[in-house]
Amino acid sequence: MTAPRSRLSWMPAAMLALASALASGQPPHARAQDAGPELTIVEPDPRSPLLGVVRMSADVVPAAGVVSVEFQVNGAPACTALPPPPFSCVWEAGDGPEAIVVRAVARLADGGRAVRSMRARGRPPTLFSAGTSMVLVPVVVQDRRGRFVTGLTEEDFALFEDGVLQAPTLLDEASALPLDLVLVFDFSSSMATALGSLQFAARHFIGELPEPARLGLVAFNDRVYALASREENRTVLLRALDTLPEPFGGTAMLDALGHALGLHGDGQAQRVVVLFSDGDDQHSVTSPDTVEQRIRAGQTTVYAVTMRRGNGSARAEGLLRRLTQVSGGRWFPIDRIEDLNDVLGHVRARLDSSYLLAYEPSNRARDGRWRRIDVRTSDRRHVVTTREGYAATEP
Repeated sequence: MTAPRSRLSWMPAAMLALASALASGQPPHARAQDAGPELTIVEPDPRSPLLGVVRMSADVVPAAGVVSVEFQVNGAPACTALPPPPFSCVWEAGDGPEAIVVRAVARLADGGRAVRSMRARGRPPTLFSAGTSMVLVPVVVQDRRGRFVTGLTEEDFALFEDGVLQAPTLLDEASALPLDLVLVFDFSSSMATALGSLQFAARHFIGELPEPARLGLVAFNDRVYALASREENRTVLLRALDTLPEPFGGTAMLDALGHALGLHGDGQAQRVVVLFSDGDDQHSVTSPDTVEQRIRAGQTTVYAVTMRRGNGSARAEGLLRRLTQVSGGRWFPIDRIEDLNDVLGHVRARLDSSYLLAYEPSNRARDGRWRRIDVRTSDRRHVVTTREGYAATEP
């Protein structure tokens, strides 16, 4: 792999313009109107919840004479960035407040200052929604030959929470629900020979997805770029996919996955993330534990496809196996980029063939503890895949 670009390297202006234009039709952040230096809040992305480790970044033009850029969250100090540009620092958001206002203050050597504020998304909804304690459980059933089993009824399922039998309702085959899916693509330098084939396979995958669907696209190298967010117009998503630049830089896979988990909207839907990477993460500031906690607290099924790179990939592969297993998804290692179409076809088939169970837990305590879920069918020969459990948090 070529030497990675620094995590603090300046985001290319073209990528900023692309992300803003494709996702919202206008810049996601506004510019200060006061006379003097022009201050722009570049990060965080206002469309994504601020959770875990969050990078704050601002652009000040001209940068000469800037002593510091201080970031505040809901009026409290978050972090301070010092010269030289880029003016970036890191803030630990934890689980994140529900409502967030980010304020950047550029302090100048002459005593002046430039100020800019923006609203960002707070903590996303947890497994429980306000006023209800229903738990939603997506389920995939296969026979021993790996073929998907469809046509099961509510009476065919038995669901246990911490070993206690529950009374689930089969809402419908999950394919009847709207799909809320985010594609996450690695375009680091190590993906130089694979990106074109990935774009081609992704176009076919998107074209075959069921309606209705809301789709997002996150690209990453050693930085994370949200190129489209919950688009119903597939032409917009395909255009974003086609404009990915030539691969460069290092890999921040966990940062990108954490970002993608926050892009899903509210309401009842199939929430899915499909990640493609070589898995060689060297630049993320988000920890594996943080990403796993977000998966455990949410309702997103994660699928990951990785190109095997030989030595040095075992740790990353083990991590992706774990994260996808927790979510009820699956990790797919491939040796040839030509195998990608088959893998994405299998992911699509899993989405089309899945069920959605809902139940109100017999244990009504919302104590934040982990509850293990076990789903079985009346046929012991079936192989059932679902998420491992959920955290019984307050709404």
